[in-house]
Amino acid sequence: MSRTVIVFQEDCILAAGGKEGKYPALSWVEKIPVSGQGDGFDRWKQALIDLEPEKKAEPVRLVLPDNLCSSRVLQIPYGKGKQLGRMALAEVRESLRMELVDYSVVCADKNAGMDICGAGVDKQTLERFIEICREADIAISGITIPLEGYLQILRQQESYWNTTSVYLFFEEEGMTSILCQNGRYLYSSRSRIFSERGTLDFGTEIVRNISGILQFYTGRDENPITHVYYAGCLLEDFEVSMEGIEALGLGVIPFRTDERVIMPHGEMSTDWLACLGPMIFNGKKEKLVDLYFSLPKEKGDKKVQQLGNFFLVPALVFGLCMIPAGVLAVMNYLADKENEVRQEWIEDEQVQERYQKALRLEAKLEAIREGMGAIGLSDKNISGYPDFTSHVFQKINEAGTGRIEFLIQSYDTGSGILTFDARSQEVIDIPHYILKLQETGIFHSVDYKGYAFEDEWYVLSLSCTLEGGVS
Repeated sequence: MSRTVIVFQEDCILAAGGKEGKYPALSWVEKIPVSGQGDGFDRWKQALIDLEPEKKAEPVRLVLPDNLCSSRVLQIPYGKGKQLGRMALAEVRESLRMELVDYSVVCADKNAGMDICGAGVDKQTLERFIEICREADIAISGITIPLEGYLQILRQQESYWNTTSVYLFFEEEGMTSILCQNGRYLYSSRSRIFSERGTLDFGTEIVRNISGILQFYTGRDENPITHVYYAGCLLEDFEVSMEGIEALGLGVIPFRTDERVIMPHGEMSTDWLACLGPMIFNGKKEKLVDLYFSLPKEKGDKKVQQLGNFFLVPALVFGLCMIPAGVLAVMNYLADKENEVRQEWIEDEQVQERYQKALRLEAKLEAIREGMGAIGLSDKNISGYPDFTSHVFQKINEAGTGRIEFLIQSYDTGSGILTFDARSQEVIDIPHYILKLQETGIFHSVDYKGYAFEDEWYVLSLSCTLEGGVS
């Protein structure tokens, strides 16, 4: 099936078209820089307008920019069907606390459970993307997040299943780092690259990033990290970091996609991974992230109408070509046969017995749910609002081990959300600090959006939600 993908990045948009599948075949790719100053959405809209009409003739799958969405890989018990959907969405909502959420399945094992890639976005943000696409005459078929595409690509790599490795995916102004162990996702982060590629400072930034991941992984020596794979960066630019990475005991290997992936003449697949990932499709049963259809129903009605416009003429032609009488006759015949089969199945004694058993189990389940709801309500009344005390302040300070300075910005007593800035002169302190904050046990969640480099300091902005009843 033909597919067009548009990836929003801070300083450009990437667009690609071709046939989706397990091994996509791209027929064209294009990078359009965003120009001017001011509102980012207006700049993206102009780039979309500049895209040739024939390249946006079909409904498009969008990839949101990393800084305007949230994503996280979560572990949940094994499930199927509607049970899986309810359980996964509840877990993603609880973890990301965003207005609109969805998920895709990364891996599943009946004994070990499931890894899901959760995605979330604010409703207002998503509607802005929909609006600029409509103004640029682009119909949308779906909306996803960058992490899902990278995981789709990694699952086609032998190294992903058989080693513990770090994967570095370079973008226009940043880099996504992903740590995986024998087919399981462990950690990821996105950082902005401040130095020019190929310079000594660039090499230092890369080595510090890898060193931080090694610190995060400390204590899991049974499966040590062995290699670093990189994509989207020229060898002559990346080699300034190789000596430092190899000094950490790691091998360095250029990332390669499967040879069955087809690219336009003269283009390297590793330069377009952000577009290739959303083009990978393994079959109708595969559950993929689609934040577009997580909008409220009234928005969904407009989306259906928008997509329907693309199929209006073929549908009219098809309807005119049908012979109404023949269609009705066939439909009636098939319906009668289907009803007979269903009636026989319903009247079967074993089916009736299973049905009555299901009703009894459903009644028990409803009673359990009511009991759990009562317990939850009592627990909520008992716990009260979270408190920000000297104990919390001390825990935050101890997590920095004397190397991190922090400044409290605000605290909401109703929601328990504490926002503060932390800074260090060493970038490798950042992932260790995040891990230590999560291990304090005082936070329900620790959220952050990368870091900035200001006046020789690496500054990290955090938004942490206190557990109820912290004293």
